Amino acid sequence: MRLLFILLTASIPTLCYSQWNGIYYHGDQENAIEVIDQNTFIAVTDGGGRIHRTTDGGQTWSFYQTEFTTSWFLDVQFPTNSVGYACGGTAFGNHTNVIVKTVDAGQTWDSITSNDFLGYSFKKIHFINTDTGFVAQETGDILITVDGGNNFNSISTQGTVTDIASKPNQELFISLKKFNSTNTYTYSIHKSTDLGSNWSTVYSDTMNGVNGLNHREINKLFFVNNTIGFATGGNGLFLKTTDGGLTWTSTLINPNTNLTGLYFTSPDVGYVNNAGGIYRTKDGGISWTVQNVRPLTIIRQIKLANDTIGYALGDNGIYKTTNGGIVLSVNENSNSSEFTIYPNPTNDKVFITADDEAIVSVAIYNQQGQKIMDFGTKKELDVSFLSKGVYLIVIQTDKNQSTKRFVKE
Repeated sequence: MRLLFILLTASIPTLCYSQWNGIYYHGDQENAIEVIDQNTFIAVTDGGGRIHRTTDGGQTWSFYQTEFTTSWFLDVQFPTNSVGYACGGTAFGNHTNVIVKTVDAGQTWDSITSNDFLGYSFKKIHFINTDTGFVAQETGDILITVDGGNNFNSISTQGTVTDIASKPNQELFISLKKFNSTNTYTYSIHKSTDLGSNWSTVYSDTMNGVNGLNHREINKLFFVNNTIGFATGGNGLFLKTTDGGLTWTSTLINPNTNLTGLYFTSPDVGYVNNAGGIYRTKDGGISWTVQNVRPLTIIRQIKLANDTIGYALGDNGIYKTTNGGIVLSVNENSNSSEFTIYPNPTNDKVFITADDEAIVSVAIYNQQGQKIMDFGTKKELDVSFLSKGVYLIVIQTDKNQSTKRFVKE
């Protein structure tokens, strides 16, 4: 833990504007999150059977108390904006192997099953539509339902399921961990085109290690489209496919920590949780830049609603970005863009003067990196609605980006 803290403090630069800010802290320990849209967000918790929800982007929160007061929830997923499922269980309470369902975007949840299967809890849940879904048991097998959870059938797997994902065309993928012999494990990805009846192995790696050393368990699978997908795992493992999951290329992301969070908004722009914080790529994983997370925490899961609004699950609570993690560095003295703004300070309007560069977009951010308003391509900005303070104007052209600071009086 001390080494991880050193990595955190050494690798995250000092910035004036946080890219990810803490927005929600409470007594429950969140285990998994789901982003329904840019305002509606769900967090399932460890113990107490509660599911937390916000519908205004994190300004206010409520929770729904399920009947499973002694159980934890370990995963949550919404195949549509209104229908969602969560799973979990308990090793000590009254209800094992719990699944609940909502049809009203998380306002209320109904029990589907409990105490009906071997083991203590379900670890992963993934639905490809409102009726067809898969749940991973801790014993290794997965269950399938095609009627919205009314009935389940078991699908045997040759190992412990670590994640479940699907492509838009509903092809299914699972990642497995299999213990072979003393300190030897095989980590693999398997593909099915018939809802789990048959599987083909598309990636496999066998490693030796003691007490978890050198283990590269695959923690997360994610597909941007039917062609491009990604996976992350232990010791900085980063996998990418460009042929629909038939083959995978492997690289390591320094400093090679356990990667459990993964989300891409496009084939090029994506996020992982590395060195405890958040890393961002804009070239499909070739290179990564560190995001500024405040306050510092261990990030475990990342999901975005669109290109700019995203949420992350940390040990200290929920974090949010409103600018897609873009670095807002102020460059008033830079020659890279010939822009000036006036008057500054101002109390009603700001004017932008530009040379030959074509403006693509203009937006105003506060000092926390949160976008306040888009102005399109306007060069005359009405800022009379702003409170007094310091703000940033971000000017995007077809060549580069320029950020100017101004004071609202």
